[in-house]
Amino acid sequence: MTEKRLSTLQTARHRRINDRLTRCIVSAGGLLVLLALLLMFFYLLYAVLPLFRSPAIEPASGVALPASSAPLAWGADESLSWGYGIDKGGLGRFIRLRDGETPAAVPLMADFSSLAAATGGQPLYIMADRRGNIRVTRPVFSPHPAETAQWTFPFGEGLRALSDDGLPLRHVTLAQTDDDTATIAAQSASGEIVLARIGARDMIRRLPPPLNAAVDGLSLSADGRQLYVVSGTRLSLYQWGDDGTPRLREPVALAAGGPVEITPLPADGSLLVRDSEEKLTLWSDVPAPGGNHLTAIRRFTGPIRPGAQIMVSPQRPLFGVLAPNGDFSLFSARESSRRWSARLLAGAQAAFAPREAGIVAVDGHGWHSWRLSLGSPEVSWRTLTQKVWYGHYPAPAWTWQSTSADGRDSGKFSLVPLLAGTLKAAGYAMLFATPLALAAAMYTAWFMAPVLRRWVKPAMEIMGAVPSVIIGLIAGVWLAPHVTRVLSGVLLLPAVLPAVILAAGWGVSQLPAGWRNRFAPGWDCLVLLPLAAFTVVLMCRLSPWIDRVLFGVPLSERLGEHYNPMNALVVGIAMGFALIPLMFSLAEDALFNVPVRLVQGSLALGATPWQTLLGVTLPTAGAGLFSALILGLGRAIGETMIVLMASGNMPRVDGSLFQGLRALAANIAIEIPEAAQNGDHYRILLLTALVLFVFTFLINTLAEALRMRLRERYRQQDGENG
Repeated sequence: MTEKRLSTLQTARHRRINDRLTRCIVSAGGLLVLLALLLMFFYLLYAVLPLFRSPAIEPASGVALPASSAPLAWGADESLSWGYGIDKGGLGRFIRLRDGETPAAVPLMADFSSLAAATGGQPLYIMADRRGNIRVTRPVFSPHPAETAQWTFPFGEGLRALSDDGLPLRHVTLAQTDDDTATIAAQSASGEIVLARIGARDMIRRLPPPLNAAVDGLSLSADGRQLYVVSGTRLSLYQWGDDGTPRLREPVALAAGGPVEITPLPADGSLLVRDSEEKLTLWSDVPAPGGNHLTAIRRFTGPIRPGAQIMVSPQRPLFGVLAPNGDFSLFSARESSRRWSARLLAGAQAAFAPREAGIVAVDGHGWHSWRLSLGSPEVSWRTLTQKVWYGHYPAPAWTWQSTSADGRDSGKFSLVPLLAGTLKAAGYAMLFATPLALAAAMYTAWFMAPVLRRWVKPAMEIMGAVPSVIIGLIAGVWLAPHVTRVLSGVLLLPAVLPAVILAAGWGVSQLPAGWRNRFAPGWDCLVLLPLAAFTVVLMCRLSPWIDRVLFGVPLSERLGEHYNPMNALVVGIAMGFALIPLMFSLAEDALFNVPVRLVQGSLALGATPWQTLLGVTLPTAGAGLFSALILGLGRAIGETMIVLMASGNMPRVDGSLFQGLRALAANIAIEIPEAAQNGDHYRILLLTALVLFVFTFLINTLAEALRMRLRERYRQQDGENG
């Protein structure tokens, strides 16, 4: 007896140890999962925060200016090791910004009358002498800062004549279109506008001034295809045609009065206009019904100070304004308000270093440089969430465009098209899957024969095990073309299929009782499923006939450009197919696990099975059904491969069933391999991942809370009935 008691005590002790150990392992696993989620969240947050940090600036160097060498044009290399300048004597000089060392000056053009920098890209300068000859020069720096830089002549050291009369040129401007071609514009002494392309083969065009008015300024676009001519407050635009002939477009009034100053913004393809009231406006060539038209797309807040210098960034849609008192303001072409400000040096003239790595300034005392860490001033919550009027766009829009066709324009990052595409795909998928999954769960849990139920549940689990990439491949390769061919039949199915099933049920109810009793309860689906399949096939076969009767042509052709074969309809069907097993399993479990006492009590009081389902089972299992819907929605929002392969991946903001979309998850899968690490594009993609993570986490948390509430309700009901 004592040995039996000792054995029982040892068994109980082992059980307690095993229970405690299991509890610790399960708890540790849960804590590790939570820790992993927290690490993911904080990593994404850490990677995204630099997008919203303010720029930083710090002094780099300051050296005394050699006597009588104040430059007319200046700049620096990216590392701020060397500065360069062209003085009034036509000498090109380099100066080491660390210690002021100056190698021997190089004569570029002794007797020059005009000097201008290229509109965008690499530092490139054009010099014109008093006889109408030009020479193009460029400072070239060694990859090793310790080595001396040199002046080169990319289009030859010889002079090129642009003037027929040997007289000086005015308003000389330059744009480099590619490595071996540049576009030059100037005004001759006779008033003609000289427009030339130099390179392997020179081409010169001479044009009369527009409106026979005096020319106050010339400027070329960064690609050299457009020439802006300022005459008073009016601007005329010459554009190179496909045949190589410049064409004059209609003049545009830039300001109400007073002189204006124009500055091209290379990275945005737009034009900064400064009027007599010291106000800045951004103009762009905007598509219009009659052709492109120069339009003011943004007015920057507040006037700038008289005498302020405008510094344009060649690579990014940014520009700075340096006031005479040294106040520096940074603006983005995407927003009207100032993005950042700092204090530099009073009375200095400044320029950006390449890639905005710093600022180099020159005053009467010497050279000064600052290292600059701009961060992402083009990115803000406004540009990410609100409509922005970009250059060359007809109107403000939500736009996601990570790269441009010509590579000149910077990215446009609005989260709204991705959020809209995600919700659109998830919405249509839920619209397709919800009625099928819930109706199938109600029938399986309540009406289906137990023998069939034992086959249906494993079949649905197998259906849920199909990889989403396979579903996406089938949707993109097979489903999309078939839906296009039978579009009318597919659109009529939601109305025709329920009508056929209801008609079949009504027909069975009209049969004599002897005939009806031959059908065992719970086996109805064996009749309805073939009937439903026949109806689907029949509607697809009738679709061409319906198109001919109603439209004369296939519906997809009738819709024209408003129909894309890779559309939200295809995504909804394919993703709905993937959601049905998940939602069915959760809903069927919730319905089947309703306490038996409640069901038996309802039936004992005389309610029919259908009344019991509607009045007792559904309200009791409501939390579980809602949990199934929420989890299905979470799966739809996070789905990647189906959306990637069947949606067309077009960032759009519309609810059209016949247009494509781009979802957050699919966008990350497409673009993250090509995004430069730690760049704006890369960090914005991580921001979309953070948004997706938070959204799905909240949805899953809500679903779990509902499941816990449902479990507690069952426990309380069992306790009360017990």
